[in-house]
Amino acid sequence: MEGQDATSDVSHTAEWIASFVREVIDAIGPSRFSGVVSDSTGNTRKARGLLNHEIPTLLPLADICHHLGNTIKDIVSLAHFKPVIGPLRKTITKFHKSHIGTAELTTARRELRIVGGGLEAIGKTRFGTLILSARALQRNIPAIKRVVEQGRFDLGDLAENFQEVLSQTTADFQIGLSHLVNIGNPAIKALTVLEANEATAADTYIFWHAVLSSTLEAASKANLPSVVQLQISKILNHRHNQIMGGGNLSSALYVVAAYLHPGVRYSSLLSP
Repeated sequence: MEGQDATSDVSHTAEWIASFVREVIDAIGPSRFSGVVSDSTGNTRKARGLLNHEIPTLLPLADICHHLGNTIKDIVSLAHFKPVIGPLRKTITKFHKSHIGTAELTTARRELRIVGGGLEAIGKTRFGTLILSARALQRNIPAIKRVVEQGRFDLGDLAENFQEVLSQTTADFQIGLSHLVNIGNPAIKALTVLEANEATAADTYIFWHAVLSSTLEAASKANLPSVVQLQISKILNHRHNQIMGGGNLSSALYVVAAYLHPGVRYSSLLSP
């Protein structure tokens, strides 16, 4: 394992990245490497290409986990989800910034015997954390309702989303939250698998297609407006073309690896 101080004065161009990686490869031996994987910013993508040009057996691949994260980012950026994501962020921030709020929520969770963790912060660059945070909030709604109804902590206007007696505002928020979670869950589950050290190119092919199918199915079951379903479909088609079609991140390796995998070769996924 090798690292480099990111605060150095050196400009991290594609050529610099390729040279830095090449030093490590040469020290270990090019024959011991089969591929190079990175996110797909301009300099890192170009660096993959430079390394592949220098070592033809070193296959350049986009990071599927980063690609899934960007797919989630595109979906949660749709205007349809803003009425849910806004209160979601504010509620988490409100509790996290208050010692009293955190303590009261912990007490209510204990009283209700809620299994699982408390509220989770939303990361700035790991877009899948928004779905994980939505799941955590959904899991803790009974505790938040108890805190609000018993006046243990003042949520202000946000309390309208957590009324014990179901109001239209509460219903709309919780239904929207459920839709967000269900549509984001397939990508989150795939990320859990594909971040493993044992994940292969064949796994990438299988789980990527599973995400496409499951996400479209979730959008249909949620009975989202047809225009929103179309927007989600366009996002998935665009991201699919990028990595599995003719896009700038695509590679034939994924389908070849899946075809050569004995557990996948004769499955319906590869049927004509």
